[in-house]
Amino acid sequence: NGRTGYVSSDYVQVSATASPKLVVDSFKTLGNAQQVILVTADNYDTKSAKIQTFEKVDGNWKQVLTANGVLGQKGFSLSKKEGDMESPTGKYTIGTAFGRYENPGTKLPYRKITSNDVWVDDSKSSLYNTWQQKPANGRWASAENMDIPAYDYGFVINYNESRTPGKGSAIFFHVGTNYTAGCTATSKEQVVSILRWLNPEKKPVIIQSPVSELDKY
Repeated sequence: NGRTGYVSSDYVQVSATASPKLVVDSFKTLGNAQQVILVTADNYDTKSAKIQTFEKVDGNWKQVLTANGVLGQKGFSLSKKEGDMESPTGKYTIGTAFGRYENPGTKLPYRKITSNDVWVDDSKSSLYNTWQQKPANGRWASAENMDIPAYDYGFVINYNESRTPGKGSAIFFHVGTNYTAGCTATSKEQVVSILRWLNPEKKPVIIQSPVSELDKY
């Protein structure tokens, strides 16, 4: 009842407090990944996301960063289609880092964007879902311009690597605070922080999922 009492130190001892269990501790699909970017949302229909990063150190997972982020304008999708304005759920490896400026300090392969760089989103093109340079010369009918502020910094999420026509293209982690056309975004400060943290030797992956479906991983 708020009163103070005393006990002899002969009868008590200090014990280590157990570390709280992290969400990644229960994941069973990580394989040899030692870095995880986890992007979660409350449901499929929200564009708001929570971004967390985790790293395995001496056999134990540690949380590194938590940030607010955004998804596609229409939220998450289990079966993404080209132009649906939804971000794909799933677990993906991480591809090339990119930006309109010099390498900010990432260990990932880095490509500086030029005014001619585009990402082909024409499902009928043999170059669908690849990074190319203008002019098109008939090689595609449509492509996304890469030289835009949203791509000041970012990295490729290796989605639809088989380049299945119509399944979705140009899925990135990039700069943004409103919503995307199907990518995942957060502030420039956080994107740069994550880029500097990522280490390809640690086999990083990104997992995107509604909170209710994390048991899939």
